[in-house]
Amino acid sequence: MRDNLKKILLGNFLIDEGSIKNWGYIFFLFTICLIMIYSSHLVDSKIIKIGELKNEVSVLQSNFISKRKEVMKLKMESNVSLLMSNRNIESSITPPKKIIIE
Repeated sequence: MRDNLKKILLGNFLIDEGSIKNWGYIFFLFTICLIMIYSSHLVDSKIIKIGELKNEVSVLQSNFISKRKEVMKLKMESNVSLLMSNRNIESSITPPKKIIIE
């Protein structure tokens, strides 16, 4: 056990006979590690992009709500009548009549 550990630490498994299999295995592990690192970077960049998009959505939602409040205030009858009174247009005293066509 101790000799095997010593051989591994000294790297004898890379220079002994039949070391071609070991080099192939090391190359395989190296490529797997590179693929894992690359995929983790891709995942991290996508997570950052998702966070930015969530922030943008929340800003757009708050803008939408504020604009909707403004529109509702502008559509109120009291506000419309005030704006029309400046133009000398007043609301009718008699209610409208419904016309039914048969």
